[in-house]
Amino acid sequence: KQWYQRRVAITAGICLSKLYRCTNKSVFESLAQECLSACIESLKVASKAICDNSSLLDSQLFLIKHLLILREQIAPFDVNFTVSEVSLDFTNLQLAATDLIINKNKVFALSSNNALLEFIFQGAPQLTKKLLDSKKDVDINLKEACTDFITTAATMLSSPINAFLATIETTNTTPTMEQCRNIVSETTQRVSNKLSGIKRLMNLYLANTDTESILFRPIRSQILGQFGNLRKVIEKMDEEDQFIINCPSPEQLTLTLTYN
Repeated sequence: KQWYQRRVAITAGICLSKLYRCTNKSVFESLAQECLSACIESLKVASKAICDNSSLLDSQLFLIKHLLILREQIAPFDVNFTVSEVSLDFTNLQLAATDLIINKNKVFALSSNNALLEFIFQGAPQLTKKLLDSKKDVDINLKEACTDFITTAATMLSSPINAFLATIETTNTTPTMEQCRNIVSETTQRVSNKLSGIKRLMNLYLANTDTESILFRPIRSQILGQFGNLRKVIEKMDEEDQFIINCPSPEQLTLTLTYN
């Protein structure tokens, strides 16, 4: 089932390219919108299945990879992927029906407050028009998938510092030198142990140095930022304690994150 969902997603662009040559523009635009919407949903279902059977990082990178493929496949088409969807909104009808039941004693009132007349005039369904842009949906879902992956990876690498700083802020306490040293040691060890695995996964799914670099850049920035926040706490201590804590400098961290 998962293979089928992935296969459907990958071949969407091939199907559209064949349809593009043998249908008129308006028909193709409508079919393309439906095809892309179904494809995005199929990818999300497959991503969730991967998350359940493998890992969150695998599922997020799978979704990113295939949305990138989908975006690349639809790029050559010189068409408008936006279609107008018309529907009826029955909200007013529901509200009017409720008012009619409440004011049922006014159904035969010979005045402007006649409940039946109000139901007829106010309860008519409204015609609504909504623009569906499937190409934009691909970009939105891709951005969300990238943001989710960046957050997951950065949290995985810097979670000890995140929790430590949150505790300090919540309790409004001053940490000891020993606590800071332990957090620095735990987090740097965590980065050393897990970073290479995250990069291997990125290379496995994306297989593009430029894409991997663009995706990893905000992860690196978040980790540097959290270490910077911790460094502000440590800098309030005396020089001997700072030396013992041995918090890595931004330059050292950048080298570690780049070449690990």
